[in-house]
Amino acid sequence: MYGPAPDFAPTGFDPSLFMLTGYVLLVMGGAIGGALVLGVVTLPVFFLLVYVAEVTLSALSESGFLLVKVVLLLFRGLRRSPLRTSLTYLALFVLTLVLTLVYTVISFIGQATAEKEANFKVIVTEKYSIPSMMPPKYEERVNRLIAELPRELRPVNGDDDVITWAFVGGTTDPSNPKPENALFMFCVEPRKIPLMMDGLEKKDLTDSEYADLQESIKKMQEDFRRIIVSKSRLQRMNVHVGQKLKLSSVNYKDITFEFEIIGTLPEGKYEGVGFCSRAYLEAMLRSYQSSHNGENHPLADKCVNLIWIRVPNRQTYEQLAAAVGETKNFSGPAIKMETASAGIGTFMEAYKDIFWGMKYILSPAMVAIMSLVIANAISISVRERRTEMAVLKVLGFQPRHVMGMILGEAMLVGLIAGAMSTFLAWWLLGSFKFQVAFLGAFVVPDEVLLIGPLLGMCVALVGSIGPALSAKNVRVAEVFARQA
Repeated sequence: MYGPAPDFAPTGFDPSLFMLTGYVLLVMGGAIGGALVLGVVTLPVFFLLVYVAEVTLSALSESGFLLVKVVLLLFRGLRRSPLRTSLTYLALFVLTLVLTLVYTVISFIGQATAEKEANFKVIVTEKYSIPSMMPPKYEERVNRLIAELPRELRPVNGDDDVITWAFVGGTTDPSNPKPENALFMFCVEPRKIPLMMDGLEKKDLTDSEYADLQESIKKMQEDFRRIIVSKSRLQRMNVHVGQKLKLSSVNYKDITFEFEIIGTLPEGKYEGVGFCSRAYLEAMLRSYQSSHNGENHPLADKCVNLIWIRVPNRQTYEQLAAAVGETKNFSGPAIKMETASAGIGTFMEAYKDIFWGMKYILSPAMVAIMSLVIANAISISVRERRTEMAVLKVLGFQPRHVMGMILGEAMLVGLIAGAMSTFLAWWLLGSFKFQVAFLGAFVVPDEVLLIGPLLGMCVALVGSIGPALSAKNVRVAEVFARQA
């Protein structure tokens, strides 16, 4: 994971990048389609809001405030052409929702790759191989190097600031290894799950979630066959808490684990995976050796995938990284140490062009297309309302007033559409807490609740400038001459 994708062909063509590109396009297409469906579903709500606002403003207009009367006129204008208003609303709804999701992804990547100056995590991995596979003795050597540091540079919580990962993937039905039969596990020391696993620390959970997690960890420590799994994975596998299952490992060939599910992970945390005790993996490797006349399992000396360390400051990281990089300490295989953000950044490096395209090509293109859609819809509306514009001028409205009315109606739709779409994105993703492995959950930033409505208004303004100028220039004589 923590390195650029390798070249699989002499030309440097990377099929994983090609696959991810297709995946991103598929996801974006799905996001646009989903946004359109949501827009249609929320359209009655939009018109209900317009009606309620119009009734409320009608009552307030009796006070004689000019501003209230102007806003009331705008809301009434929206109902005069419901088809055009609906089209404008849908275009702005889809635009702001999709761009909110793009902004969320970009913000997520920025946060994941941001460096911290104190109490940040570093990762020890194999230097020249992906996936990383290191011998168990490396954990002891790393701990020895930590112990050799000056006291002020050692991890604050000692051994509690170090966690070793091993990965176990398997299927409950070797004869039919379908996705719904598969389970991917993080093998760690159970007691360190709430200490070192991002998203499962006390500060990241509610009191009840943390208490449930601690109870599950206590049970895992009593019996290393016990595991905790995300609710979504249990549902996919059609199993439940309390059930026992046999998992034939895919990566640890000829080893079958017998697990008991004793709990679930908090909602939205490490979706699709589970946690098991590393002690169980070690016991199964010893059992394999006993049953094979003392012969080690092929992965017995490669069963450490990652070592995570929380260091107090950058100086600690630099000293440890230098020691880890020395061949006298680690040579077979060589390993490296990097910050967690740098490791994620290295992984993202292979896909930076995709994210750049989302930010600087896809987003502006969507804004331009939606602006054209809005301009077209409002232009049709203006042509249909030329008589109305002429009457307004006869009644004393100045050209700038007519222009302001068209711009105001469009910006009002943009405000409501932007607010509704960003609120739905913020609420839905906040409820599902979609997470990619251990990189953290996708959470829509709170600032989009302000950015979304502003974006909708700005795009509506840009798209309606042309039609508004056309409405401004309506000639009363020409309109009534045609009517005659």
